[in-house]
Amino acid sequence: MIYKLIKIKKDIKFNYELICKLIPSSIFSRLGAEFFQKLVNENIINVYNVKNGKNILSVITVINYKNYKSIDKQIFLHLIFRPITLIKNLFFLINSLSKNINLRLNQNYLHLLHLIILKNKFTKISISKKDLLFNKFYKKILNEHHAKIFFLCFEKENIRAIQYYKRNKFKFFLKKKNIIYAKKEFKI
Repeated sequence: MIYKLIKIKKDIKFNYELICKLIPSSIFSRLGAEFFQKLVNENIINVYNVKNGKNILSVITVINYKNYKSIDKQIFLHLIFRPITLIKNLFFLINSLSKNINLRLNQNYLHLLHLIILKNKFTKISISKKDLLFNKFYKKILNEHHAKIFFLCFEKENIRAIQYYKRNKFKFFLKKKNIIYAKKEFKI
């Protein structure tokens, strides 16, 4: 099978719907597809698909250091003009925005916002080969963004994420409330 990593900017509806369905704790599930598309169009968020032919097997979204530092402002401005969205999701949004703690980051860091791997699409490949494939794609993404380190956060109840990131030698460097922060440096 031939697996390709493809950066996409248009027709992200399927990607957005997958994020909302499989990562309901993502703040973007509450802010709407139009806002997500706007961030993609402005290169604030970058969306990648792992594909086999026309089939999407994985969705990877990232945000660079500069945009990571300013995304809260983008979200705030978006909500100012949508007070109903703000009121309906106030507690969720406060909890989600509290994930952005003051970390010591620099331009070598790239934030892995979303990683969705459709397990049922990888039945003909072993876990170790799949992990090698994704590590190769991570290096390509990091190289494109002139970064060396992926960092991310996820809920500590997400056992599958814990297993995946431990297996792939991500270092868990901080726990805050119910959030785990992890990172991994890649030699490029």
